[in-house]
Amino acid sequence: MENMRIHYKKELYSRNILFRTCYAFTDQAYIHLDADADSYIVTISPKEEGDQTDYARLFSNRMIEEENREIVAEQTQNLRQILFARAMASTVIYDEEIADIDTDVSDKSAMKDWFAE
Repeated sequence: MENMRIHYKKELYSRNILFRTCYAFTDQAYIHLDADADSYIVTISPKEEGDQTDYARLFSNRMIEEENREIVAEQTQNLRQILFARAMASTVIYDEEIADIDTDVSDKSAMKDWFAE
């Protein structure tokens, strides 16, 4: 298949989305990027001779996927921060709690071979 050239409007997709999508295709095709005042220009060339894959359609679908991921990440950012903070806060051990832990390990009853019985 010949080189495929696609234009994406800059008002619809960010540069980050474009680069993430390009990176996803670097193992399958050669990607060339260019831009004009209003759009990004992506040229895709398959790496394998005779490859008939429609990379233009796959690339366009991936652009939409990446944009959607970014939207969801923005919408859930506060929730993810709260969950992360809560998870980290529950792992804090205070000095008073350490003092209450029984550190006597002279009882070796748990160190026996349970299958030997």
